[in-house]
Amino acid sequence: MGEGSKRRRISSTKEKAGKAETKPKYSSWSWSDLPDQLLGLILGKLSLVDIIHCCAVCSSWRSTAQFHCTQSTSTAWLMLPGDEKDDSTTRCFFNLAENKVYKMKNAFEGFGEDAWCVGSSHGWLVILDDEAIPHLFNPFSRFRIQLPSIPNEFLSPNIDRDYFLRYLRKIFIAKAVLLADPSRSNNFVVVIICGSLSRLAFCKKGDTTWTELAVRSLNTYQQYVEYSDIICHDNQVYVLSSDVSVEVWDFRSAFPTKIMSIDKPSTLQKVVGNSFFIHNLSPKFYLVKTSTDLLFIKRFIGDFVNAEGLVVDEDYVLYNSEICPYRTKLFYVYRLNFRQKTWEQVESLNDQVVFLGGNQSISLSSHDLLGCIPDSVYFTDDRWDEMDVDDSYGGHDIGFFNLDDQSIKPYYRSNLARIDPPPFWITPNLSMVKD
Repeated sequence: MGEGSKRRRISSTKEKAGKAETKPKYSSWSWSDLPDQLLGLILGKLSLVDIIHCCAVCSSWRSTAQFHCTQSTSTAWLMLPGDEKDDSTTRCFFNLAENKVYKMKNAFEGFGEDAWCVGSSHGWLVILDDEAIPHLFNPFSRFRIQLPSIPNEFLSPNIDRDYFLRYLRKIFIAKAVLLADPSRSNNFVVVIICGSLSRLAFCKKGDTTWTELAVRSLNTYQQYVEYSDIICHDNQVYVLSSDVSVEVWDFRSAFPTKIMSIDKPSTLQKVVGNSFFIHNLSPKFYLVKTSTDLLFIKRFIGDFVNAEGLVVDEDYVLYNSEICPYRTKLFYVYRLNFRQKTWEQVESLNDQVVFLGGNQSISLSSHDLLGCIPDSVYFTDDRWDEMDVDDSYGGHDIGFFNLDDQSIKPYYRSNLARIDPPPFWITPNLSMVKD
């Protein structure tokens, strides 16, 4: 072998050795080293599901995702109980856009064996643990904020704490809403409708107890105003009273002040049908704020509905020994004319989709909602006082009502006759809590 050949071989070996020496420099790089700004740009192009998957890669990616990703206001997911028996900490989430269910293991860990949701706003849930202590909880970021316990003064004098926990915990708070997103505001307020008299109470960040808003009624047969629904918008709380009048409260001052009252409507469309059908329907009322209007929605629920979908009475149930659970049969929608302070019936929601139930009712554009039918009301079962009446049903009354053809159809099919805890709408939110 010639001298030149040896030199070439030695030179080639040295070059390979040099390349091998630089290899560890590149093999030590990992995805967690991706610059935050670049990762933020990538996250901005991904779907919510992909972002959630990114959060599971490493702690730095999770932190960046929570910093860059604010509430996903253009989508609504349905929270469902876990799909395994005796698993109280798992929750499933149904994504309408994909028609797919995602499971979150141990999401409700730390709330006890029977956590109960009483509200959903800005991607946060209001959860009562086994001891009826309320918490703000974001199931997607896993942040939680403990709130003050419900004061004993809110309970009737003849009710002790043990009785309350056993029989009243799940029905004491009719609805809870958030005035602001805790991940975007340092001054959030939680407002609830609570108690047998359906009064208002609130708790601001840093408060050690709840404060009741007891408004004296003008009616001679009741001392205080009773409320049936509540929503928050632009630092104001819109409250629907039991007589279908509306109050608007401003929470920007030290103590809330009522800034507007809208009298109950003089006339509202009556339910069309025979007297038997009408007398076996129970109404529920909701407020919804769209981008332009304040809506009042009447939901009519058949107290007993047979397998053919017909509204029947209790005598029919007893005579036929048939299980006839309650089911929603009809919706009427009204728009507030602010100038005249009157309610006008709405024939169409156009491209809007309304989501209502135990959550703060919301309205979203169908252009941003894959898998949703425009001009529709998507509803969940919020008849919580009947969850324990019969083991054969409860939490089951879900579907969507289309204003165009007046039909009710399912959007999620469960193989369970009883869905406990009942389903809840939530707008996913990955943001971090502000200090």
